[in-house]
Amino acid sequence: MESFYFTVFGLVFCILLMIIYFPKKKVNSLENKIYSIIIGVTFLSCAIEVYSFFLVNTGCSPDSFKYLLSLKLLFSCFLAWVYFFTIYILIVTLNNSTTEEKMNKLTKKSLTLFVVILAIILLLPININNVGGMFLPSGPSVSVLYACAALCIILMISIFIKNIKNFKSKKYVPLYLLIFMFGVVVAVQNIFPTLLLINAAFVFITVVMYFTIENPDVKMIEELNKNRLLVNQTMEEKSNFLFLTSNQIKSPINSILELSNKSLEENDQTKIQENLVQINNLSHSLAFLVENVMDMSTLSIQNIKVVNSKYNLKNLITKIKLVKEKEVKENIDFRVNISENVPEYLHGDSKLLEQVIMSTLDNAIKYTKEGFIELNINTIVKYDMCRLMITVEDSGQGISIDKVNDLLMIDEELDESDLKRLETKNVNINTIKKIVSKMGGYFTIKSEENHGTEIKIVIDQKIVTTKKNELDNYSKTENILVASNDTEYLKSITKLLEKKGYHVENSIYANDVIDRVRLKESFNYIILDDMLDIRAIEVLKTLKKDNKFKTPVIVMLDKDVEFIKDHFVEDGFSDYLLKENLGEEINRIFK
Repeated sequence: MESFYFTVFGLVFCILLMIIYFPKKKVNSLENKIYSIIIGVTFLSCAIEVYSFFLVNTGCSPDSFKYLLSLKLLFSCFLAWVYFFTIYILIVTLNNSTTEEKMNKLTKKSLTLFVVILAIILLLPININNVGGMFLPSGPSVSVLYACAALCIILMISIFIKNIKNFKSKKYVPLYLLIFMFGVVVAVQNIFPTLLLINAAFVFITVVMYFTIENPDVKMIEELNKNRLLVNQTMEEKSNFLFLTSNQIKSPINSILELSNKSLEENDQTKIQENLVQINNLSHSLAFLVENVMDMSTLSIQNIKVVNSKYNLKNLITKIKLVKEKEVKENIDFRVNISENVPEYLHGDSKLLEQVIMSTLDNAIKYTKEGFIELNINTIVKYDMCRLMITVEDSGQGISIDKVNDLLMIDEELDESDLKRLETKNVNINTIKKIVSKMGGYFTIKSEENHGTEIKIVIDQKIVTTKKNELDNYSKTENILVASNDTEYLKSITKLLEKKGYHVENSIYANDVIDRVRLKESFNYIILDDMLDIRAIEVLKTLKKDNKFKTPVIVMLDKDVEFIKDHFVEDGFSDYLLKENLGEEINRIFK
């Protein structure tokens, strides 16, 4: 009778846990899904055991089909609990070193094995023994169940031993409990065979898991803290990048000012001509930074040349570093720096990219006798796009200004001689520039004889998205995208909308709005300033080319076009918003 009470109490605890756990919003992670299954299996196991007690107490024969079926279902629940708990331990252990994709594959493969063993347990016979008035099962089915449970526990213990340095982590508390409870259950049932404690142990461990590592509120805080760290890291990366870039912009500007002042005071026409050539070269470098690197409006998904090849940029750079380290002379400091903000996987022609970087480094190694060679990889990320900024700098013999200008003037396609060089891997700077152009990228070079060379390459790549942001599932706040090149109005309307509880995102480019919609970003409303770099009506026409686009678009108007406000609604806008009276207009529209 004691076993019955243990099971009933376990069932009550399980129901309470389900009432507390399932209504709460949770992180959409694999380990949470597995834990949800564990709760469900624990509940079923307790319910089936209570049902089997009911059958016995109502006079049901132990050899009856009903009773044997209830036992087999109970064994199935036991096996399922141990299996899913083992998978859970694997997930929390390998979570930092294994991608979710690999974990999903591992789970699917092991699930097939679980189904096969489950079928064997259901098909094999069960023997019923009467021990002290209790009907205890034995036979092949029970033996297979015990063997599988033992194997799972051995696997979990081996995981524990391999991760002994992390034994203080709270995520292993349920594993310690299982090992301890398993020992207690085996010892108690050897002394009191009629006292069934398996379900009670399962319930106890499942409840402890909730209070240690599976509490949704704690998980939410962990995810928010993780998100905060990532945001801080990204902000630091951007600050460092902007600091370096602003210094790179200041340097040519100061040099241009210095050379132009010298030219104004210079009478020698030859020196004036030399100064003009240097000013021209510096202007090219400055234009490259401003137009091709910093101008985010050019980073459009339509401009990206996507090659159906997924690659890991960090692995690619590590491979290049290992190869080139062996070729660099001992008296040369070879440095490789890659931004932490680089996405894990990109789509692109990794072979051509590798050849571009390799060949650029080959030229640096060839013409640098001492000093340093440095490879830097920085990125700007915009939604599902990544701008790679590759810089190779050396302290070698350099190139004369006239040759640099000749190189920058090259605007040709790859020819047969270039293709032969690609085959032999004997690629010169001219060919590198052509390859970069073929990849849809930008190339610039800054060099001075006996003072080294700096080559900058900018290539846009598509980011391979592995999963959606897990925190997206939490927010039911309505999202509004506001686009205007007037920053004062952007600040004002953002402040007003946020006070009303909306989540507001800003943009200053029309193409940026179009890209975000094409990339399936979700907005409840879009507000467009009529005076964007592209008129709002043209943006709306472009958006409505997609028949699935149904988001209400509101146009923001200046006072001087108020008299034709109704025409904008006739042209397809959901409503208009007058800038001069933002507060009342927002109240009117969003009422």
